[in-house]
Amino acid sequence: MATREDVHRLVDAVPEARLPAVEQVLRASLGGPVPTAPRQFASAGALSAEHDFAERSEEILREHDGDTAADSERARG
Repeated sequence: MATREDVHRLVDAVPEARLPAVEQVLRASLGGPVPTAPRQFASAGALSAEHDFAERSEEILREHDGDTAADSERARG
C-alpha cells in the first residue's frame, strides 16, 4: 500500500506539462466511495485450450471468411 510520502514523491516527479491531468485525477479521487481491490479474473479456461489455440483461431477465421465470400457470390448470382 502506498504511503503519503510515496505519493508525494510521485507527484514531485511528474513533468510540468502533465500536472493539469494529474490534478484532475487527484481531485476526482477525493469524492465518492473508497475504491475496492481490483477484481481478479480466473484464467483456468485459457489453460485448458488447445495446444496452439492462436493458430486454430486463425484457421477458423479463414474458413469463416471463405464461407462469407462464397455466400456473397451465391447471393449475386
